[in-house]
Amino acid sequence: RPEYVVGLRELAALHAALEECLADAVARSPELAAVYDPAAMARTPLLDRDLAAFGADRGDAPPSAATARLAGRFRRWAADSPWALVGPLYITEGSRMGSMLLARSLSKAFGLPPAGGVGLDYHVEGMATRPHDWKRFREAVGGLPLSDAQQEQVLAAAVETMDGLVELYAALPVGGAVLASG
Repeated sequence: RPEYVVGLRELAALHAALEECLADAVARSPELAAVYDPAAMARTPLLDRDLAAFGADRGDAPPSAATARLAGRFRRWAADSPWALVGPLYITEGSRMGSMLLARSLSKAFGLPPAGGVGLDYHVEGMATRPHDWKRFREAVGGLPLSDAQQEQVLAAAVETMDGLVELYAALPVGGAVLASG
């Protein structure tokens, strides 16, 4: 559980940064609202609830260097090329499909029901509609009026986000050890 809480804190810091940047980007480029609906897509409240269920808080520890670097990239994209944020949004929304698969394993490992309100909200929220929501999101992204340069920015930001997430996960403690990045 302590290692899981560390991971939740890192994800909460990362999602908070991304969601803040997306809100700013939508305010400056309203067309982005076609793909980002904070009411349906915000993950920070779910992570905060999960942390609370485990007796923790997002502010209990500063984010890791890997999380801070990736959050910094989000902020630069928000300032310089708001469309690039579609890349990390695509990655985080896509990860929700995989996250659903973790819910059962985590519930078994922690002796919890695979349900919300017990520390697994991040994984189980929206599970019933996730495949449909993911399809609708992909279609909305495909319908964005992006120039070739903007499409390249989105792709580069998605790749950089994945690389940052690999770094973040590799630095997480697992069973008292830290995974070595290779």
